[in-house]
Amino acid sequence: MIRIHSYLLICISAVITGIAQHPLNLGFLSWISLIPLFQVITKENRYQRILKYSLLWGLIYHLVVIFWLSTNIGTNSTIAFISMLAAILVLCTNTIIICSIWFFIKDNFKYNLILFSIIWVSVEYLRSYGLLGFPWVSLANTQTDHLYLIQNAQFVGIYGISFWVLLMNVFLFNIRNYHYKDKKLYIFLFFLIFPWISGYKLFEKYNHEESDDGLSMLVIQPNINLYDKRDFTSKEQTLNKIINMTQDNLSDDIKLIIWPESAMPFHRMQNKRDRNYLKNHLFKTDQRYLLSGNIFYEEGDIYNSSVLISNQGIESVYHKRQLVPIAEHVPLSENFDYLKNINIGQTNFSKGKRDHIFNVDGYRFAALICFESTFPEINRRHANKNIDALVYLVNDGWYTTLPEPGQHAKQAVFRAIENRLPIIRCTNTGISMLINPSGKIENTIGLNKIGTMKVKINKNRYRKTFYTRFGNVFSLILLILMTMLLIKSIIQNEKK
Repeated sequence: MIRIHSYLLICISAVITGIAQHPLNLGFLSWISLIPLFQVITKENRYQRILKYSLLWGLIYHLVVIFWLSTNIGTNSTIAFISMLAAILVLCTNTIIICSIWFFIKDNFKYNLILFSIIWVSVEYLRSYGLLGFPWVSLANTQTDHLYLIQNAQFVGIYGISFWVLLMNVFLFNIRNYHYKDKKLYIFLFFLIFPWISGYKLFEKYNHEESDDGLSMLVIQPNINLYDKRDFTSKEQTLNKIINMTQDNLSDDIKLIIWPESAMPFHRMQNKRDRNYLKNHLFKTDQRYLLSGNIFYEEGDIYNSSVLISNQGIESVYHKRQLVPIAEHVPLSENFDYLKNINIGQTNFSKGKRDHIFNVDGYRFAALICFESTFPEINRRHANKNIDALVYLVNDGWYTTLPEPGQHAKQAVFRAIENRLPIIRCTNTGISMLINPSGKIENTIGLNKIGTMKVKINKNRYRKTFYTRFGNVFSLILLILMTMLLIKSIIQNEKK
């Protein structure tokens, strides 16, 4: 009966934490959702059971968060379901690693749940890199509705926010052990309350921006169904739809038109005829530009790219560097040619090799593509190049309902805060957004809606943030601390 009760607590913890990740304004649930997990693992002395608990928690949590992978309309249901299971199995190793490290060193240190929090953040940080990096499931992403709290990401990044969530759970789990005269109580309260105070001050500072002449942009959300987009016979109709939307909303002050990722799946900006067709319909003035996602061929490779064109032709190109594993790129296929022949309905793009900055009338911006918006590091690298805005070209048309588009969109709030830059998010089927440097969403076009946004960006007047300049220093400190504690624990265990 006790064992069944423990498994039930594990399931409750995982489900509540997973629900907190969804765009339901329930992120506060994550402040208490780990308490049942703590209740179980702190009473367990057998590693075999810790392993089972951590596996179960990881499987359920990631299933609740990314079940939508099985609803991908871009492939058949069997492949979609298998891809979901594979992703969950890979991601649940996060929890197994965290709990395993904690179990083997916890007896050597007094504050073992603080230790658990340090290990969690260190593993979360490390697992955001590499071929299978996926910061999408970071605990921090539950907190995007709490703008004051997450302002501190400009110093500690998203992993510092994850640490705060963990500390809140630790505090509430242990609160029954505190006495009002206990110093630990006030230390905890300070660390839990201070980010809200500092966040309020930061929000007030960055939520006001002086306006200049600016660069006027027109963002197009055409809401073209994936099946229509893939229909070769209606390619001209699809292209004309987005052109007509653009023409109907153009004004003389618009200098830059923005179309989403894969806006023209069967037309190539490298093709002079296609390029001339666009110029004849969109460029009444030599001073106007079009930025669009497009397939790009270069030296035998094929890229998913952001392409800027004008009346003079192709001005600038960025090749997507962080490709979606399997869906856009077979891992290691750049090293082993035979892997390029694998075909389960995916595309196999080449990975871009360089960061790139676009320039229109002296305004500098990065134009990252879809999945890249969820990775703090690639955004930070571009922000370090003295840009005025971050632009995201996105196509989430594979998922026609929430939560995937909502989960994806809300992560852009962190990129604005980390680097104190405006975000212009242009999508095919939604959710398009304008986010100011405080992380406040100023304009949006909803899911499965046809719409446009006229936006203006100013020259960046803010100094580079601590995060932009130095990156995940907070996470690295915790990682070094975890490593030191692990080494110390190994030495102590050998002496026993």
